[in-house]
Amino acid sequence: MIPPVNSLVRYDNPILVATSKGKKGEGPKAPAAVSQTEDILNSILPPREWTEDGQLWVQYVSSTPATRLDVINLQEELDRKLQQRQARETGICPVRE
Repeated sequence: MIPPVNSLVRYDNPILVATSKGKKGEGPKAPAAVSQTEDILNSILPPREWTEDGQLWVQYVSSTPATRLDVINLQEELDRKLQQRQARETGICPVRE
């Protein structure tokens, strides 16, 4: 159900927006009064949208603050991905662009 994860960005759970019949989803909905922070976040990192089995799903970027452990794990994952892609540590590197 969730699109492939090729990102280091953390997303909230997917939300069913509409079905093929045009009905609104019954699952949890995004709040009508979106905070200014979430509005800015969604403009910088737009939500993922995809269709599966005639249903439109949306997944917003998570606005929950990261913990110290989250940051450490993210750094390790970034280092691992850069190593897999053989990115150079110094100089001009097309992978890091």
